[in-house]
Amino acid sequence: MSEELPRRVPARAGLDWVTGAFRLFIKSPLMLGAATALFLGALLILQLIPYAGAGLTEILTPLMLAGFMRAFRAIDEGGEPELPHFAAGFRNHALPLAMVGAIYLGVLLAILWLMKQLGVDYQAMMQAIQQGAAPEQVAQGLEGKGVLLLVGLGLVIPAVAATWYAPALVLFGNATSLQAMGLSLKACLRNWVALLANGLVLIPVFLLALVPVVGMLIAVPVMLGTAYLGYQSMFASRS
Repeated sequence: MSEELPRRVPARAGLDWVTGAFRLFIKSPLMLGAATALFLGALLILQLIPYAGAGLTEILTPLMLAGFMRAFRAIDEGGEPELPHFAAGFRNHALPLAMVGAIYLGVLLAILWLMKQLGVDYQAMMQAIQQGAAPEQVAQGLEGKGVLLLVGLGLVIPAVAATWYAPALVLFGNATSLQAMGLSLKACLRNWVALLANGLVLIPVFLLALVPVVGMLIAVPVMLGTAYLGYQSMFASRS
């Protein structure tokens, strides 16, 4: 009888992914740190493109993340990550990976539209922050809308969950965009306790990394390493 995928993993797996990701990072810190700097730089440059920047960022992000998944697999198998590994998403499965980003973008825009109809304009709020509005002014505009903010968060979380393992599922499992997103969402729902434990550990790691900005060159690849190890735990074949 074939094993049902995604597998259910214990809660402590979420902690194991963090320690495992640190071990993978330590094996090739310079290459992973440099790749992360390029990744974050590319995201910033894309955001500067008028009108299309935000959309291009969402569409291209899965292709870039697939490269990290390939690099982590190389390290996991005892090798060294090489530059071509980080371009794996662009060389293989580029269309389904881009479709993952496009679908996520479409869902995100639909959520933003819905929330605007309900009285919460996230885009206007972000513009006000970018234009230097005081935190008190932003908070005033959200007064009495706490429940709506929670509704928005509750809609965004499943969308993020549907993309979390999608790059690895497309790259390693040859899944279509919709298959990958469906399986990723299923994996997150089935293993939400492990992912919660994982997130609770990663949050302070990111907060500490923000103090020296260079810390992000460690925190980001570690976070992506947990996604790779989560994929391995839930989906990878076992010999």
